[in-house]
Amino acid sequence: MPISLSFTEIQKEIELLTKRVFEAFGADLVELKISGNKNDVFIQITADKPSGGISIGECAILNKKLAAAIEQENILPPEIFSLELSSPGLDRQLVTHKDFKRVIGQEIHFWLNDPIDGKNETQGILRELNESALTIEASSAAKLVLPLVSIIKGMLVF
Repeated sequence: MPISLSFTEIQKEIELLTKRVFEAFGADLVELKISGNKNDVFIQITADKPSGGISIGECAILNKKLAAAIEQENILPPEIFSLELSSPGLDRQLVTHKDFKRVIGQEIHFWLNDPIDGKNETQGILRELNESALTIEASSAAKLVLPLVSIIKGMLVF
């Protein structure tokens, strides 16, 4: 079957379809990467649950549902695309509000744009999160409020 969509259109269609399939399943699209060309498309997707902790089995189910939906919607024929769907992994950087929401109650190491107490890094247990800031409990048991705009990234501490 010839492909009538441009590569850019393919990317947009797959992103929209992925969001619909994930929403129906109760999952979040964390990241979508599409590479290759119109005749050999590689789709890499990272998924998670809103509360974090998507299982391998759930990733497998989503993979099957999404592959079937791509075929059913006639976006791509099955012989020209491959789909890889995975969880974010433990070492994934935390950057967005949704990323931080998934890890409330866990210890995080933060890299900051604006120093706190002269340091561009801090660490603590994420206790609260609102639209513009998060509150951590530092090792000194002191609570620190970090504006989200001042956070470059965070990483879970193991």
